[in-house]
Amino acid sequence: MIFKYFIIIFLTLLNFEETNEINKNERTKDNSEIINKKCYTSFKNKNTRIIHLILTRFLIGFNNNTQEFDKLLNTDYYLLNGIRVMKKFLIPSLEHQSCKNFTWVLLLGNQINITKIITKLNIKLSFNIDIIHKNEIKNYIGNKTKGFDVLITTRIDYDDIIYFDATNDVRKLINMNKPMILHGYNRGVYYFEPERKFFEYYSNNKNGCLAIFLSLIIVLKKVTGIYTIFDIGPHPEIRTYLINKRNSFGIKKFNYEPAIFDNESPKFVYVRQKYSHNYNLHKSLKFKKEIKFNINKLYNIN
Repeated sequence: MIFKYFIIIFLTLLNFEETNEINKNERTKDNSEIINKKCYTSFKNKNTRIIHLILTRFLIGFNNNTQEFDKLLNTDYYLLNGIRVMKKFLIPSLEHQSCKNFTWVLLLGNQINITKIITKLNIKLSFNIDIIHKNEIKNYIGNKTKGFDVLITTRIDYDDIIYFDATNDVRKLINMNKPMILHGYNRGVYYFEPERKFFEYYSNNKNGCLAIFLSLIIVLKKVTGIYTIFDIGPHPEIRTYLINKRNSFGIKKFNYEPAIFDNESPKFVYVRQKYSHNYNLHKSLKFKKEIKFNINKLYNIN
């Protein structure tokens, strides 16, 4: 049974350090979408129905988990810090999206108690949210996409930040009229939370990028099966990956758009905090120089 948790109100996020007024939204009668006047809607086919799911994995562990580690993830030690970080970084960036016509899906490890997460999260949001276990994702999306023409799935970690117009960037690509499209950003900022230091990140690799707000767009009628951004892999060399794997996606008979990455200014903050995986590895990387960076720029706050 899928547990669902919907919070849709017209208030700003509680406990957000840099609050600002959020545009009010209206709900559709079937409660499936939030309509926002700033959402891109100039589609070639005016009747195109779009569903955008932003997927965040939380306390799911890794493929080589032991039962002992699974138990540790379910403790308040990890849970409370994860929620603290989520409220500080990810949730404010979703609140500041110019288009909130999406559902944020929090994917939990199968051992995590959903009611406990809801209680500890204790937030008020201006967009839809569903909380499910990771093993429910295929059934969830199968049910969620009924009646829609285009499915967008986007991945972002619970401790990262994306700039204010990212959801609109993805929507605009639908007019490319491709059965499958991938989109990501190649310029951002590393932020080490304990040290409070910023470092610029830029990749000139045209075949891949960091998996921060990495999106997969599929036209449901033209692709065999339903796929999410997690079917692409955690840190993809996207162009090469799809060339090798496209048969498994049922798309060998038509072309696809591999990826669109280029951006002139930082579009994300890749947060490294002491509880995040590979923190020590990232800390040991040699960056060119420390920079000053104002996160409000990503939120479109002057």
